[in-house]
Amino acid sequence: MSMIDRSIPITKLREEIMHLPELLDEDKEVTITRRGYPVAIIVSYDGYNRIREKMEKMNQEIEAMQETIEILQDADLMETIRESMEAIQRGDTVSLEEARQALGLE
Repeated sequence: MSMIDRSIPITKLREEIMHLPELLDEDKEVTITRRGYPVAIIVSYDGYNRIREKMEKMNQEIEAMQETIEILQDADLMETIRESMEAIQRGDTVSLEEARQALGLE
């Protein structure tokens, strides 16, 4: 999804303010400039919500990566995981029914 950029000098913003809804369809943003340099960006409500959703997803992904790093740094936990994987490869497992019975859940 590409953002089409339109610039409006700050001096013309008052003139254009009534036309912003038409300019700000879901794929556009308007950059406000002062002396030719960008000073602000106005995005549509839908565009703002898409940005928020993407940021929330990125935050969740970062948290998941941090948890993974913490696990990888825990030597005891990694050893337990390795041992468990080796047990699975050897077929040293129990069925869900057997586990429930052993834990007294049935």
